[in-house]
Amino acid sequence: MYSDAVSILLLEGEPSSCRSIQFILQEAGNPAFRVEAYESLREGLQRLEAAKFDVLLLDLAICGLQGLATLIEVHSRELPIVALVFQADKALGEQAVQSGAADYLVREALTPSVLRRSLRYVIERARTAEALRQSEARLRELFDNSHEIFFTLDFEGKITSLNKCGEIVFGFTQEEALKMNIKSLVAPEYVACCTGMLESVINGQPVSVREVGLMHPDGRRMTLEISSVLPYRRGDETGIQGIARDITERRDLETLLRQSQKLEAIGRLSGGLSHDFNNLLCAITGHSELMAERLEPGHPAMSNLSQIKKAADSAAALVRQLLAFSRQQVFYPQVVNMNAIVVGVEKLFGRLIGEHIEFTTSLDSALGNVRVDPHQLEQALVNLLINARDAMLEGGTLTVSTAEANLEGSLQSRHGIVPPGQYVVLCVSDTGMGMDAETQSRLFEPFFTTKALGKGTGLGLATVYGIVKQSGGFIWVYSEVGQGTTFKIYMPREDQPLTPSAAGGTPRSSFHGSETVLVVEDAEPLRTLTKEFLADSGYTVLEAANGKEALQIARRASARIHLLVTDLVMPGIGGHQLAEQLTALDPRMAVLYMSGYSNDQVVQSGALTEGVVLLEKPFSRDGLLRKVRQLLDDAAVSA
Repeated sequence: MYSDAVSILLLEGEPSSCRSIQFILQEAGNPAFRVEAYESLREGLQRLEAAKFDVLLLDLAICGLQGLATLIEVHSRELPIVALVFQADKALGEQAVQSGAADYLVREALTPSVLRRSLRYVIERARTAEALRQSEARLRELFDNSHEIFFTLDFEGKITSLNKCGEIVFGFTQEEALKMNIKSLVAPEYVACCTGMLESVINGQPVSVREVGLMHPDGRRMTLEISSVLPYRRGDETGIQGIARDITERRDLETLLRQSQKLEAIGRLSGGLSHDFNNLLCAITGHSELMAERLEPGHPAMSNLSQIKKAADSAAALVRQLLAFSRQQVFYPQVVNMNAIVVGVEKLFGRLIGEHIEFTTSLDSALGNVRVDPHQLEQALVNLLINARDAMLEGGTLTVSTAEANLEGSLQSRHGIVPPGQYVVLCVSDTGMGMDAETQSRLFEPFFTTKALGKGTGLGLATVYGIVKQSGGFIWVYSEVGQGTTFKIYMPREDQPLTPSAAGGTPRSSFHGSETVLVVEDAEPLRTLTKEFLADSGYTVLEAANGKEALQIARRASARIHLLVTDLVMPGIGGHQLAEQLTALDPRMAVLYMSGYSNDQVVQSGALTEGVVLLEKPFSRDGLLRKVRQLLDDAAVSA
């Protein structure tokens, strides 16, 4: 029956009885039982401390019920005790069993079969009980250490058990939770849902997976996914078993992904529209300039032209903001110190902020460098300051600070994740009205604004978002209604030295010339305007509507073409490809690119490659002529 011998400790005060029991158990060399016998309780207890036994056969006369109770208290969980009594003391044996002994045997009725059967019974029962305890311990360990939330409820929703994961998620100890109803833990709008789930279980109806909002004691809102609820019965006790998981982080990441995808889609749309608008605006502003020059001073139409020019300039500014948001703005990166940018903006903005707002700065004197377009970063900072100023109509405090941050782990916000790394942080904090969660979710969308009609375009923060992203940085926002708002811009720290300041160029007195220029632009109104600008300044102008036509003109041209002025984005052969083919024919040819947005391989990284000159649309006549004259003069010098 046993793979190993059963170890028995026999404490018997009667020597003859001790020998008789030993003889019965070891009759015919039975290997199933190994017996150690002691007549003294003290010796037996000493041996019990030194060795492990499967069962204790105890003469109740040598210890009494009091001693038995002590033995049971100390050893009963791992050592079953069988009491030995005389027939006259049978009642004492029953009391011993009631006190915790596994069984009792009457000496007068003791036979080999009775003794062996009793011992095997109590040992098997003890082993079964121990296996059950181990199984329950494993289940308890699984219950407590699982990353799932296990809980039980009564039919009123009162919590009757909760594992450690549930304690962590709910924010209460099990002792505290057992005094609570599940309905008091969920968000108010989910109480009805919770009640419905309980009723469905009671009525035996299947319950699908549900998501329930939970209010943590620290004020955080969490999301639980309850994957199963089952009724259970144990005797007359009934209730509900449940399994749930905390999916707050998953839902937050999904929301973040949707927000990012939405902003990316809006950005692509904005970039495409901006290209077409820039072509139209360039034609409007250019023809306005030409007409204004051809009219006599004081002509009645001059005021109308001035209004047209002013409106076109405002529209161009809006388009530039859209390009900044869509990250298609031309990017001129330099290694700069953030403190210098803050100081420069402070001189400008400090006079415009108003006396009702206290404007302070706190700059880290040991701040590292960053690689950004300084003009774009200035624009982003100004937009944040304007936004903060407008949030403090009743006055308050506006603080701009810089610092370094070494993030060892990711930093997550509603608008993105800042990965680990070394950063320079620009912080703009105000004590204004703050924002609710809905407003924060749409914070960087173009044309979304909480300001009154006519008080804002809704592009200020969208521009900030685009500039930060194009610069390789990250933006973090925290705000509460009535508690103000904090924006933090995280820019990767740059170990390279500061970019030297460019020397100022000598102003040119004339932009006229006599060279031959090939203009390639698929938008006919803009191509005509560009040709007129150049021809009026003395240049010989050839024009083409696309790259294929430009190649044909260049191959047929009898005179040398000194300069190619081409749009970057055209159907068929793009501007960059066209420039490569034409400069292969004549390496001396200079190239000036035009673009309403920078979605081209020349500037696809967001930064102009070395040697590339780009004229951004919409451009003025002076802007075009200055670039053309500069390129031609530089080409003549290098030749």
